[in-house]
Amino acid sequence: MRHNEIKKWVSLYHEGELDEEKKRIVEQHIEECPECRKEFEEMKKLEEVMNKMELKQPPKEAWEKYEGSVYNRLERKVGWIFLSIGAMILLFFGGYKLIEGLIKDPGCPVLLKIGILAALVGVVILIVSLAREQLFSYKKERYKEIEK
Repeated sequence: MRHNEIKKWVSLYHEGELDEEKKRIVEQHIEECPECRKEFEEMKKLEEVMNKMELKQPPKEAWEKYEGSVYNRLERKVGWIFLSIGAMILLFFGGYKLIEGLIKDPGCPVLLKIGILAALVGVVILIVSLAREQLFSYKKERYKEIEK
C-alpha cells in the first residue's frame, strides 16, 4: 500500500476506528515509517495533555448574565429585522404613491414600469441600510467626544 493512503489512517487508528486488517497494516507501517511514527506519538502526547486539562467552570452568576445577554441580543436582532422590513414597506408604498400615475399610465412601456419599480426597491433598501449603519456606527464611534 502507498504511504499517503496509510498516513490518512493513522488518526483513525489512534481513535480506534479501523477494522482489524487496516489496524494491522497501520501498526506495521508505524514501526517502519519514522514520519508516521512521529505523527502517531504526537497524537498520543496531545491526547495525554488534553486528558490532564481541567476546564474551569464559571460561577452561576456568569451563566445567568450570559443567558440574559443572548436573549437580549436575539430580541434586538429580530426587532431590527422587523423594523427594517416595516421601514422598507412604508418607504416603498410612499414611493409607489408618488409615481403611481406614471405606473398606471397605459401608454408607458412595461419595461420602464419594471425599471422604475426595481429602482424604487433598490433605493428603499439602500436608505434603510444606510440609516441602520449610521445608527450603529454612531453608537460605536470611539472619538465622538474628542473636539476637532
